[in-house]
Amino acid sequence: MKKTLRVLDLFAGGGGFSTGFLQANHPNLKFEIIRAVEINQAASDTLRGHLGSEKVIQGDITNSDVKKEIFQSCGDIDVVIGGPPCQTFSLAGPARSGTKEMREKLKNDPRNTLYKHFIEIVNYLKPIFVVFENVEGMLSKKVDHEGVENKQVQVIELICDELESKGYSTKVENSLSERFQVLNAADFGVPQHRRRIFIIANRLGIDSPRLKPTHGPEGFPYKTVGEIQHLPVRLPKISISEKLKNIDVITDNYKKSLSLFIKNIKELADTDNHFGSRQGLKKLYHKLNKEYKLIKDKKTHKFNNLLSFLEKYNDLVNECGINTFGDNKFLANHQSREHNFRDIVIFVGTKQGSNSSRFMNRDSEDYNEFLDTLYPYNRSKHRDTYVKQSWNKPSNTILAHMEKDGLKFIHPEQPRTLTPYEAQLLQSFPSDYTFCGRRNDQYRQIGNAVPPKLAKVIGESILCSYDKSKITTSIVTLNSGELYNNLK
Repeated sequence: MKKTLRVLDLFAGGGGFSTGFLQANHPNLKFEIIRAVEINQAASDTLRGHLGSEKVIQGDITNSDVKKEIFQSCGDIDVVIGGPPCQTFSLAGPARSGTKEMREKLKNDPRNTLYKHFIEIVNYLKPIFVVFENVEGMLSKKVDHEGVENKQVQVIELICDELESKGYSTKVENSLSERFQVLNAADFGVPQHRRRIFIIANRLGIDSPRLKPTHGPEGFPYKTVGEIQHLPVRLPKISISEKLKNIDVITDNYKKSLSLFIKNIKELADTDNHFGSRQGLKKLYHKLNKEYKLIKDKKTHKFNNLLSFLEKYNDLVNECGINTFGDNKFLANHQSREHNFRDIVIFVGTKQGSNSSRFMNRDSEDYNEFLDTLYPYNRSKHRDTYVKQSWNKPSNTILAHMEKDGLKFIHPEQPRTLTPYEAQLLQSFPSDYTFCGRRNDQYRQIGNAVPPKLAKVIGESILCSYDKSKITTSIVTLNSGELYNNLK
Protein backbone atom coordinates (compact mmCIF):
# COMPACT_ATOMS: atom_id res chain seq x y z
CA MET A 1 0.00 0.00 0.00
CA LYS A 2 1.34 3.41 -0.96
CA LYS A 3 2.35 5.84 1.76
CA THR A 4 0.46 9.14 1.51
CA LEU A 5 1.98 12.60 1.76
CA ARG A 6 -0.61 15.09 3.01
CA VAL A 7 -0.83 18.39 1.10
CA LEU A 8 -2.11 21.88 1.94
CA ASP A 9 -2.77 24.08 -1.12
CA LEU A 10 -2.71 27.81 -0.33
CA PHE A 11 -4.09 30.41 -2.78
CA ALA A 12 -5.50 27.35 -4.54
CA GLY A 13 -7.45 29.18 -7.27
CA GLY A 14 -9.11 26.78 -9.69
CA GLY A 15 -6.97 23.85 -8.56
CA GLY A 16 -4.12 23.55 -11.07
CA PHE A 17 -1.48 22.80 -8.43
CA SER A 18 -3.69 20.27 -6.61
CA THR A 19 -4.73 18.55 -9.83
CA GLY A 20 -1.12 18.04 -10.89
CA PHE A 21 -0.08 16.69 -7.49
CA LEU A 22 -2.96 14.22 -7.51
CA GLN A 23 -1.81 13.04 -10.96
CA ALA A 24 1.78 12.44 -9.77
CA ASN A 25 2.94 8.84 -10.20
CA HIS A 26 5.30 6.92 -7.92
CA PRO A 27 5.50 3.19 -7.08
CA ASN A 28 5.54 3.72 -3.31
CA LEU A 29 4.08 7.16 -2.62
CA LYS A 30 1.13 9.38 -3.45
CA PHE A 31 -0.34 12.75 -2.46
CA GLU A 32 -3.61 13.55 -0.76
CA ILE A 33 -5.00 17.09 -0.70
CA ILE A 34 -6.06 17.71 2.91
CA ARG A 35 -7.16 21.31 2.49
CA ALA A 36 -7.28 23.91 -0.29
CA VAL A 37 -7.57 27.55 0.76
CA GLU A 38 -9.05 30.14 -1.60
CA ILE A 39 -10.71 33.54 -1.15
CA ASN A 40 -12.69 33.74 -4.41
CA GLN A 41 -16.22 32.34 -4.48
CA ALA A 42 -16.22 30.92 -8.03
CA ALA A 43 -12.78 29.32 -7.59
CA SER A 44 -13.85 27.85 -4.24
CA ASP A 45 -16.90 26.34 -5.94
CA THR A 46 -14.62 24.82 -8.57
CA LEU A 47 -12.44 23.29 -5.85
CA ARG A 48 -15.47 21.90 -4.02
CA GLY A 49 -16.57 20.19 -7.22
CA HIS A 50 -13.23 18.40 -7.60
CA LEU A 51 -11.94 17.93 -4.05
CA GLY A 52 -15.13 17.83 -1.99
CA SER A 53 -16.65 20.62 0.13
CA GLU A 54 -15.04 19.35 3.34
CA LYS A 55 -11.55 19.98 1.92
CA VAL A 56 -12.08 23.62 0.91
CA ILE A 57 -11.52 26.58 3.21
CA GLN A 58 -12.95 29.72 1.63
CA GLY A 59 -11.53 32.88 3.15
CA ASP A 60 -8.80 35.48 3.37
CA ILE A 61 -5.51 33.92 4.36
CA THR A 62 -4.56 37.09 6.27
CA ASN A 63 -7.57 36.64 8.56
CA SER A 64 -6.73 35.16 11.97
CA ASP A 65 -9.89 33.00 12.02
CA VAL A 66 -8.99 31.51 8.63
CA LYS A 67 -5.48 30.77 9.85
CA LYS A 68 -6.90 29.14 12.97
CA GLU A 69 -9.06 26.87 10.80
CA ILE A 70 -6.01 25.97 8.70
CA PHE A 71 -3.92 25.16 11.77
CA GLN A 72 -6.67 23.04 13.34
CA SER A 73 -7.36 21.00 10.20
CA CYS A 74 -3.77 20.60 8.99
CA GLY A 75 -1.87 19.59 12.09
CA ASP A 76 0.04 16.75 10.44
CA ILE A 77 0.81 18.13 6.98
CA ASP A 78 3.72 16.98 4.81
CA VAL A 79 3.67 19.47 1.93
CA VAL A 80 2.54 23.09 1.54
CA ILE A 81 2.13 24.38 -2.01
CA GLY A 82 0.94 27.73 -3.31
CA GLY A 83 1.48 30.87 -5.30
CA PRO A 84 0.30 34.17 -3.78
CA PRO A 85 -1.62 36.39 -6.26
CA CYS A 86 0.94 37.81 -8.64
CA GLN A 87 -0.69 40.80 -10.36
CA THR A 88 1.49 43.27 -8.48
CA PHE A 89 4.67 41.50 -9.62
CA SER A 90 3.51 40.82 -13.17
CA LEU A 91 5.42 41.77 -16.31
CA ALA A 92 2.09 42.19 -18.11
CA GLY A 93 -0.81 44.61 -17.84
CA PRO A 94 -0.95 47.68 -15.54
CA ALA A 95 2.09 46.55 -13.56
CA ARG A 96 4.13 47.04 -16.72
CA SER A 97 2.44 49.78 -18.72
CA GLY A 98 -0.33 51.31 -16.61
CA THR A 99 -0.54 54.95 -15.58
CA LYS A 100 1.82 56.34 -12.97
CA GLU A 101 -1.07 56.41 -10.49
CA MET A 102 -1.93 52.78 -11.25
CA ARG A 103 1.67 51.63 -10.83
CA GLU A 104 1.92 53.51 -7.52
CA LYS A 105 -1.31 51.89 -6.36
CA LEU A 106 0.05 48.45 -7.26
CA LYS A 107 3.29 49.25 -5.47
CA ASN A 108 1.33 49.70 -2.23
CA ASP A 109 -1.09 46.85 -2.88
CA PRO A 110 -1.50 44.62 0.22
CA ARG A 111 -1.10 41.57 -2.05
CA ASN A 112 2.60 42.47 -2.20
CA THR A 113 3.02 41.00 1.29
CA LEU A 114 0.87 37.87 0.99
CA TYR A 115 4.06 35.80 0.80
CA LYS A 116 4.67 36.70 4.47
CA HIS A 117 1.44 34.96 5.44
CA PHE A 118 2.46 31.96 3.33
CA ILE A 119 5.73 31.72 5.29
CA GLU A 120 3.92 32.23 8.61
CA ILE A 121 1.69 29.23 7.90
CA VAL A 122 4.67 27.15 6.78
CA ASN A 123 6.53 28.04 9.98
CA TYR A 124 3.58 26.97 12.12
CA LEU A 125 2.84 23.68 10.32
CA LYS A 126 6.47 22.77 9.58
CA PRO A 127 5.80 20.54 6.55
CA ILE A 128 8.58 18.41 5.08
CA PHE A 129 8.34 20.12 1.68
CA VAL A 130 7.32 23.60 0.54
CA VAL A 131 6.66 24.64 -3.06
CA PHE A 132 6.31 28.36 -3.76
CA GLU A 133 5.31 29.60 -7.24
CA ASN A 134 5.16 33.08 -8.69
CA VAL A 135 5.61 35.15 -11.83
CA GLU A 136 9.02 35.89 -13.27
CA GLY A 137 8.44 39.58 -12.55
CA MET A 138 9.11 38.83 -8.88
CA LEU A 139 12.81 38.67 -9.77
CA SER A 140 12.81 42.45 -10.23
CA LYS A 141 10.71 43.17 -7.15
CA LYS A 142 12.64 44.61 -4.20
CA VAL A 143 11.66 45.58 -0.67
CA ASP A 144 13.38 47.47 2.13
CA HIS A 145 15.77 45.30 4.10
CA GLU A 146 14.46 45.08 7.63
CA GLY A 147 16.83 46.71 10.09
CA VAL A 148 19.22 48.02 7.43
CA GLU A 149 18.75 51.63 6.36
CA ASN A 150 18.72 52.47 2.63
CA LYS A 151 19.15 48.86 1.58
CA GLN A 152 16.79 46.81 -0.52
CA VAL A 153 16.70 43.09 -1.23
CA GLN A 154 14.97 41.00 -3.87
CA VAL A 155 11.69 39.56 -2.65
CA ILE A 156 12.57 36.12 -4.02
CA GLU A 157 15.88 36.10 -2.11
CA LEU A 158 14.11 37.30 1.02
CA ILE A 159 11.64 34.41 0.79
CA CYS A 160 14.52 31.93 0.43
CA ASP A 161 16.27 33.53 3.42
CA GLU A 162 13.09 33.27 5.50
CA LEU A 163 12.62 29.61 4.63
CA GLU A 164 16.25 28.80 5.42
CA SER A 165 16.02 30.61 8.76
CA LYS A 166 13.18 28.26 9.63
CA GLY A 167 15.16 25.12 8.89
CA TYR A 168 14.51 24.58 5.18
CA SER A 169 17.03 23.79 2.49
CA THR A 170 16.40 25.72 -0.74
CA LYS A 171 19.63 24.91 -2.60
CA VAL A 172 19.00 23.40 -6.03
CA GLU A 173 20.92 20.20 -6.79
CA ASN A 174 24.01 20.41 -9.01
CA SER A 175 24.52 24.09 -8.27
CA LEU A 176 26.64 26.21 -5.97
CA SER A 177 24.16 28.92 -5.07
CA GLU A 178 20.86 28.54 -6.97
CA ARG A 179 17.87 28.59 -4.64
CA PHE A 180 14.99 28.77 -7.10
CA GLN A 181 14.25 27.67 -10.65
CA VAL A 182 12.61 29.49 -13.55
CA LEU A 183 10.61 26.87 -15.42
CA ASN A 184 8.89 27.16 -18.79
CA ALA A 185 5.77 24.99 -18.89
CA ALA A 186 6.38 24.27 -22.59
CA ASP A 187 9.53 22.37 -21.59
CA PHE A 188 7.36 19.89 -19.68
CA GLY A 189 4.69 19.02 -22.22
CA VAL A 190 2.31 21.95 -21.76
CA PRO A 191 1.25 23.50 -25.12
CA GLN A 192 2.07 26.97 -23.86
CA HIS A 193 5.12 29.13 -23.15
CA ARG A 194 4.77 30.06 -19.49
CA ARG A 195 7.81 31.03 -17.43
CA ARG A 196 7.34 30.97 -13.67
CA ILE A 197 9.56 30.95 -10.57
CA PHE A 198 9.52 27.91 -8.29
CA ILE A 199 11.14 27.43 -4.90
CA ILE A 200 11.17 23.79 -3.81
CA ALA A 201 12.32 23.66 -0.18
CA ASN A 202 12.63 20.78 2.29
CA ARG A 203 13.41 20.01 5.94
CA LEU A 204 15.36 16.85 5.09
CA GLY A 205 18.69 18.63 4.66
CA ILE A 206 18.96 17.59 1.01
CA ASP A 207 19.25 19.62 -2.18
CA SER A 208 16.04 20.50 -3.99
CA PRO A 209 15.41 18.45 -7.14
CA ARG A 210 16.37 20.18 -10.38
CA LEU A 211 13.65 19.70 -12.96
CA LYS A 212 15.01 18.61 -16.33
CA PRO A 213 12.98 19.53 -19.45
CA THR A 214 11.20 16.65 -21.14
CA HIS A 215 10.22 18.60 -24.27
CA GLY A 216 12.01 21.01 -26.58
CA PRO A 217 15.38 20.91 -28.39
CA GLU A 218 16.72 18.01 -26.29
CA GLY A 219 13.48 16.13 -25.66
CA PHE A 220 10.14 15.35 -27.21
CA PRO A 221 8.72 17.92 -29.66
CA TYR A 222 6.87 20.81 -28.05
CA LYS A 223 3.14 20.40 -27.63
CA THR A 224 1.36 23.05 -29.72
CA VAL A 225 -1.91 24.92 -30.12
CA GLY A 226 -2.76 22.13 -32.55
CA GLU A 227 -3.94 20.25 -29.43
CA ILE A 228 -7.21 22.22 -29.74
CA GLN A 229 -7.41 22.19 -33.54
CA HIS A 230 -10.39 19.88 -33.87
CA LEU A 231 -12.77 21.55 -31.42
CA PRO A 232 -15.85 22.80 -33.29
CA VAL A 233 -17.51 25.92 -31.95
CA ARG A 234 -20.20 28.32 -33.05
CA LEU A 235 -18.77 31.51 -34.55
CA PRO A 236 -19.07 34.70 -32.49
CA LYS A 237 -21.81 37.27 -32.71
CA ILE A 238 -20.68 40.75 -33.66
CA SER A 239 -21.52 43.58 -31.27
CA ILE A 240 -23.16 46.48 -33.06
CA SER A 241 -23.28 50.03 -31.71
CA GLU A 242 -23.32 53.62 -32.89
CA LYS A 243 -19.57 53.77 -32.15
CA LEU A 244 -19.02 51.88 -35.39
CA LYS A 245 -20.38 54.88 -37.29
CA ASN A 246 -17.45 56.96 -36.02
CA ILE A 247 -14.77 54.54 -37.22
CA ASP A 248 -14.20 56.10 -40.62
CA VAL A 249 -11.57 53.59 -41.69
CA ILE A 250 -14.20 50.83 -41.33
CA THR A 251 -17.19 52.60 -42.89
CA ASP A 252 -15.11 54.05 -45.74
CA ASN A 253 -13.68 50.61 -46.45
CA TYR A 254 -16.67 48.49 -45.51
CA LYS A 255 -16.57 46.53 -48.76
CA LYS A 256 -12.94 45.58 -48.20
CA SER A 257 -13.66 44.71 -44.58
CA LEU A 258 -16.65 42.54 -45.46
CA SER A 259 -14.86 40.76 -48.31
CA LEU A 260 -12.01 39.83 -45.92
CA PHE A 261 -14.54 38.50 -43.45
CA ILE A 262 -16.51 36.50 -46.04
CA LYS A 263 -13.31 35.06 -47.47
CA ASN A 264 -12.41 33.80 -44.00
CA ILE A 265 -15.80 32.08 -43.64
CA LYS A 266 -15.26 30.35 -47.00
CA GLU A 267 -11.80 29.14 -45.95
CA LEU A 268 -13.28 27.71 -42.75
CA ALA A 269 -16.02 25.94 -44.71
CA ASP A 270 -13.45 24.45 -47.09
CA THR A 271 -11.16 23.12 -44.35
CA ASP A 272 -13.48 22.17 -41.45
CA ASN A 273 -13.14 18.48 -40.52
CA HIS A 274 -16.54 18.09 -38.84
CA PHE A 275 -19.37 17.30 -41.22
CA GLY A 276 -22.03 19.09 -39.17
CA SER A 277 -20.13 22.33 -38.70
CA ARG A 278 -18.73 22.19 -42.26
CA GLN A 279 -22.23 22.06 -43.71
CA GLY A 280 -23.29 24.90 -41.44
CA LEU A 281 -20.31 27.02 -42.49
CA LYS A 282 -20.98 26.41 -46.17
CA LYS A 283 -24.58 27.46 -45.69
CA LEU A 284 -23.44 30.55 -43.79
CA TYR A 285 -20.93 31.47 -46.48
CA HIS A 286 -23.43 31.24 -49.35
CA LYS A 287 -26.03 33.31 -47.50
CA LEU A 288 -23.49 35.96 -46.48
CA ASN A 289 -22.07 36.14 -49.98
CA LYS A 290 -25.59 36.62 -51.34
CA GLU A 291 -26.25 39.37 -48.78
CA TYR A 292 -22.99 41.10 -49.66
CA LYS A 293 -23.88 41.17 -53.37
CA LEU A 294 -27.20 42.78 -52.49
CA ILE A 295 -25.73 45.64 -50.49
CA LYS A 296 -22.42 46.41 -52.19
CA ASP A 297 -24.06 48.31 -55.07
CA LYS A 298 -26.68 50.06 -52.96
CA LYS A 299 -26.56 53.84 -52.99
CA THR A 300 -27.60 54.09 -49.36
CA HIS A 301 -25.26 55.36 -46.65
CA LYS A 302 -22.19 53.16 -46.17
CA PHE A 303 -22.86 52.71 -42.47
CA ASN A 304 -26.42 51.56 -43.13
CA ASN A 305 -25.15 48.98 -45.62
CA LEU A 306 -22.60 47.69 -43.12
CA LEU A 307 -25.17 47.66 -40.33
CA SER A 308 -27.61 45.70 -42.48
CA PHE A 309 -24.98 43.06 -43.25
CA LEU A 310 -23.86 42.63 -39.63
CA GLU A 311 -27.43 42.29 -38.40
CA LYS A 312 -28.02 39.64 -41.06
CA TYR A 313 -24.85 37.81 -40.00
CA ASN A 314 -25.94 37.73 -36.36
CA ASP A 315 -29.24 36.17 -37.41
CA LEU A 316 -27.56 33.65 -39.68
CA VAL A 317 -24.83 32.56 -37.26
CA ASN A 318 -27.48 31.02 -34.99
CA GLU A 319 -29.33 29.47 -37.91
CA CYS A 320 -26.26 28.03 -39.64
CA GLY A 321 -23.69 27.63 -36.88
CA ILE A 322 -24.23 23.95 -36.15
CA ASN A 323 -22.20 22.88 -33.12
CA THR A 324 -21.24 19.21 -33.18
CA PHE A 325 -20.73 19.09 -29.41
CA GLY A 326 -24.51 18.82 -29.10
CA ASP A 327 -25.44 18.22 -25.47
CA ASN A 328 -21.84 17.71 -24.36
CA LYS A 329 -21.32 19.17 -20.88
CA PHE A 330 -18.26 21.15 -22.00
CA LEU A 331 -20.46 23.31 -24.22
CA ALA A 332 -21.06 25.80 -21.41
CA ASN A 333 -17.44 26.99 -21.38
CA HIS A 334 -16.82 26.54 -25.10
CA GLN A 335 -18.81 29.53 -26.36
CA SER A 336 -17.32 32.30 -28.50
CA ARG A 337 -17.49 35.73 -26.90
CA GLU A 338 -18.92 38.69 -28.83
CA HIS A 339 -16.48 40.92 -30.71
CA ASN A 340 -16.78 44.31 -32.35
CA PHE A 341 -16.39 44.41 -36.12
CA ARG A 342 -13.07 46.25 -36.10
CA ASP A 343 -11.54 43.47 -34.01
CA ILE A 344 -13.10 40.85 -36.29
CA VAL A 345 -11.46 42.46 -39.34
CA ILE A 346 -8.10 42.56 -37.54
CA PHE A 347 -8.51 38.89 -36.56
CA VAL A 348 -9.07 37.73 -40.14
CA GLY A 349 -6.42 40.05 -41.60
CA THR A 350 -3.61 39.05 -39.24
CA LYS A 351 -1.41 36.18 -40.38
CA GLN A 352 -1.36 33.01 -38.29
CA GLY A 353 1.44 33.26 -35.72
CA SER A 354 1.79 37.03 -36.19
CA ASN A 355 0.75 40.03 -34.11
CA SER A 356 -0.08 43.73 -34.24
CA SER A 357 3.52 44.76 -33.60
CA ARG A 358 4.47 43.07 -36.86
CA PHE A 359 1.58 44.20 -39.01
CA MET A 360 2.35 47.81 -38.00
CA ASN A 361 6.08 47.47 -38.73
CA ARG A 362 6.86 48.62 -42.28
CA ASP A 363 10.08 46.59 -42.23
CA SER A 364 8.26 43.34 -41.40
CA GLU A 365 7.06 40.87 -44.02
CA ASP A 366 3.79 40.83 -42.05
CA TYR A 367 3.22 44.57 -42.53
CA ASN A 368 -0.39 45.32 -43.52
CA GLU A 369 -1.26 48.93 -44.33
CA PHE A 370 -4.99 48.40 -43.85
CA LEU A 371 -4.60 46.75 -40.44
CA ASP A 372 -2.10 49.46 -39.51
CA THR A 373 -4.79 52.10 -40.04
CA LEU A 374 -7.32 50.02 -38.08
CA TYR A 375 -5.17 49.68 -34.94
CA PRO A 376 -7.05 51.57 -32.18
CA TYR A 377 -4.62 51.68 -29.25
CA ASN A 378 -1.78 53.89 -28.04
CA ARG A 379 1.18 52.73 -30.11
CA SER A 380 3.80 54.08 -27.73
CA LYS A 381 2.59 51.74 -24.95
CA HIS A 382 0.69 48.89 -26.60
CA ARG A 383 1.99 47.57 -29.90
CA ASP A 384 1.45 43.87 -29.17
CA THR A 385 -2.24 44.04 -28.26
CA TYR A 386 -3.33 41.55 -30.93
CA VAL A 387 -1.63 38.13 -31.05
CA LYS A 388 -2.81 35.40 -33.41
CA GLN A 389 -1.87 31.90 -32.32
CA SER A 390 -0.25 29.30 -34.58
CA TRP A 391 -1.25 25.64 -34.86
CA ASN A 392 2.42 24.65 -35.04
CA LYS A 393 3.72 26.38 -31.90
CA PRO A 394 2.94 26.52 -28.19
CA SER A 395 0.64 29.41 -27.31
CA ASN A 396 1.85 32.50 -25.53
CA THR A 397 1.20 32.64 -21.78
CA ILE A 398 -2.46 32.11 -20.87
CA LEU A 399 -3.34 35.03 -18.58
CA ALA A 400 -6.19 36.00 -16.27
CA HIS A 401 -6.43 39.12 -18.46
CA MET A 402 -8.40 36.93 -20.88
CA GLU A 403 -11.43 37.90 -18.82
CA LYS A 404 -11.06 41.44 -20.24
CA ASP A 405 -10.78 40.94 -24.00
CA GLY A 406 -8.63 37.97 -25.04
CA LEU A 407 -7.00 39.92 -27.89
CA LYS A 408 -3.63 38.25 -27.25
CA PHE A 409 -5.31 34.88 -27.82
CA ILE A 410 -6.80 35.01 -31.32
CA HIS A 411 -7.77 31.65 -32.78
CA PRO A 412 -5.37 30.55 -35.56
CA GLU A 413 -8.15 30.34 -38.16
CA GLN A 414 -11.50 31.52 -36.85
CA PRO A 415 -12.50 35.19 -36.35
CA ARG A 416 -12.58 35.02 -32.55
CA THR A 417 -10.53 34.71 -29.40
CA LEU A 418 -10.09 31.46 -27.47
CA THR A 419 -12.88 30.08 -25.32
CA PRO A 420 -12.37 29.11 -21.64
CA TYR A 421 -12.42 25.44 -22.66
CA GLU A 422 -9.62 25.96 -25.19
CA ALA A 423 -7.64 27.95 -22.61
CA GLN A 424 -7.97 25.17 -20.02
CA LEU A 425 -6.64 22.61 -22.52
CA LEU A 426 -3.67 24.87 -23.31
CA GLN A 427 -3.08 25.03 -19.56
CA SER A 428 -3.07 21.17 -19.57
CA PHE A 429 -6.20 20.75 -17.42
CA PRO A 430 -8.03 17.46 -18.06
CA SER A 431 -10.68 17.67 -20.78
CA ASP A 432 -13.41 16.80 -18.26
CA TYR A 433 -12.35 19.43 -15.70
CA THR A 434 -15.20 21.83 -14.91
CA PHE A 435 -14.77 25.45 -13.82
CA CYS A 436 -17.54 27.22 -11.91
CA GLY A 437 -18.73 30.78 -12.28
CA ARG A 438 -19.36 33.07 -15.21
CA ARG A 439 -17.14 33.05 -18.27
CA ASN A 440 -14.93 35.82 -16.86
CA ASP A 441 -14.57 33.88 -13.59
CA GLN A 442 -13.45 30.85 -15.57
CA TYR A 443 -10.88 32.82 -17.58
CA ARG A 444 -9.46 34.23 -14.33
CA GLN A 445 -9.16 30.81 -12.68
CA ILE A 446 -7.57 29.27 -15.77
CA GLY A 447 -5.15 32.15 -16.37
CA ASN A 448 -3.93 32.21 -12.77
CA ALA A 449 -3.43 28.45 -12.48
CA VAL A 450 -0.25 26.43 -12.31
CA PRO A 451 -0.49 24.07 -15.32
CA PRO A 452 -1.39 20.65 -13.88
CA LYS A 453 1.08 18.87 -16.16
CA LEU A 454 3.94 21.00 -14.77
CA ALA A 455 2.64 20.57 -11.21
CA LYS A 456 2.62 16.80 -11.80
CA VAL A 457 6.33 16.86 -12.73
CA ILE A 458 7.12 18.91 -9.62
CA GLY A 459 5.08 16.54 -7.47
CA GLU A 460 6.86 13.49 -8.87
CA SER A 461 10.26 15.08 -8.21
CA ILE A 462 9.24 15.59 -4.58
CA LEU A 463 8.02 12.00 -4.20
CA CYS A 464 11.32 10.73 -5.65
CA SER A 465 13.37 12.98 -3.35
CA TYR A 466 11.39 11.87 -0.31
CA ASP A 467 11.67 8.19 -1.21
CA LYS A 468 15.39 8.51 -1.90
CA SER A 469 15.98 10.31 1.41
CA LYS A 470 14.18 7.54 3.32
CA ILE A 471 16.23 4.84 1.59
CA THR A 472 19.44 6.73 2.42
CA THR A 473 18.32 7.16 6.04
CA SER A 474 17.58 3.43 6.30
CA ILE A 475 21.01 2.51 4.93
CA VAL A 476 22.73 4.90 7.35
CA THR A 477 20.69 3.46 10.24
CA LEU A 478 21.57 -0.11 9.24
CA ASN A 479 25.26 0.71 8.91
CA SER A 480 25.24 2.42 12.31
CA GLY A 481 23.65 -0.69 13.82
CA GLU A 482 26.28 -2.97 12.28
CA LEU A 483 29.05 -0.70 13.59
CA TYR A 484 27.52 -0.82 17.08
CA ASN A 485 27.33 -4.64 17.00
CA ASN A 486 30.95 -4.91 15.84
CA LEU A 487 32.10 -2.64 18.65
CA LYS A 488 30.35 -4.90 21.16
